[in-house]
Amino acid sequence: MLTFDIAVVGAGIAGLSAANAVTDQKEFSLVLLEGRGIGSNHSVPLTFKKVIRDFDLADCCKEEYSNFTFHNYEGSSVEHRFRQNELVVLDYAKACGKLFDKLNRNGRGIEFVPSSVTKIIEGHDGVKVQLEDERTICARIVIDASGHAQLSARFMERAERPCYYSHVYGGLFSEVQNKAGKTCSFLIPNPLFGSGGGWFYSLGQGMASFGYATISQNSSEVGQALKDKFERAWRSFRPYSDHLRNAKLEQVECGVIPITYVNPLVRGRTVIVGDAGGMATNWTCMGVEPALRYGKLAAEVSVRAIRQKDYSILTDFQDSWEKDNSATYDWMNKRVGLFWFSDPYTWEWIIKNDLAFLSPEQLLDRLRRNEHLLKKHQVLFRALKYKIESITNRHRSNPSSYSIGP
Repeated sequence: MLTFDIAVVGAGIAGLSAANAVTDQKEFSLVLLEGRGIGSNHSVPLTFKKVIRDFDLADCCKEEYSNFTFHNYEGSSVEHRFRQNELVVLDYAKACGKLFDKLNRNGRGIEFVPSSVTKIIEGHDGVKVQLEDERTICARIVIDASGHAQLSARFMERAERPCYYSHVYGGLFSEVQNKAGKTCSFLIPNPLFGSGGGWFYSLGQGMASFGYATISQNSSEVGQALKDKFERAWRSFRPYSDHLRNAKLEQVECGVIPITYVNPLVRGRTVIVGDAGGMATNWTCMGVEPALRYGKLAAEVSVRAIRQKDYSILTDFQDSWEKDNSATYDWMNKRVGLFWFSDPYTWEWIIKNDLAFLSPEQLLDRLRRNEHLLKKHQVLFRALKYKIESITNRHRSNPSSYSIGP
């Protein structure tokens, strides 16, 4: 049995953020456990430029954006223009590689074990981690960054609410004919393509990322059904289908993103972060920022608990998460089925009566923390106004394009 101060399960961006924060302290032994390889998720996710700059990952970005568009198929669109580049598409594998290299440079007290974890078991004097090769790791504290495998959550009682997952299927394209220039778009959920919405990110030099997602209460989804919906969007969602008409699919991007957060995030001496905790943002399932920030926080709280020999300190992580997020995440957890499975007409209403009223700064807050939600009286007033206008058929037959910002 191998014994360490801290064990980090998972070498994605949440686990590597946590591991680096531990090794920055120099005095603690650390084991990093990963069975699929460093940054094995080869996606190009959208995230916020500030967090990438804060974690020194700016050289791992594929593109930066100063605008963001919501686009409803055969409906309206709203584009928010920022004063500077606020969003980036990250080369996930490259970012993880850089964080792992930094971890290796820290050197002393670090061990990497290339083996998958099968179970995390709480004990009286530590946590045991069982590996698929039948070895056992013992640690004072475990940081579970196991991604959509959600190792700790598997053994938790979560009957009080359903769990939802976003099943993503898309691709990286070359030879893209994008005459509109740099485009960063969220494609509104549609039953033809996927209830989780889609994306189109122009990456420059004739490259683009495009795809769709489907929301499900199952952690696994039929791959062929996802592929069929993706190809349908590829053929028919204009103008993106025009951009991709003669493009070459270079790489398939697919995966699973848990979108309802785990509660509690602290179990005994185990702290859960990133997708393992369902931390992806509410509106567009963006997981990089919470993975980086809360991975680091989990490590800092764990180090403090070991130094003070008081493991109740780990609840500070839960308290910090709840202070920052519980109000908005709880709001979404109660409405997740209604939100993602709304019909195109409802989404058209949201674009015209909600998103079109947000400033660019408010839109960033909405993407990040689900802030600036409509008050009840605003909903009632705008719903009445929209209903009257819909009777005249103006809204349903005449999609609108809104552009907001400098």
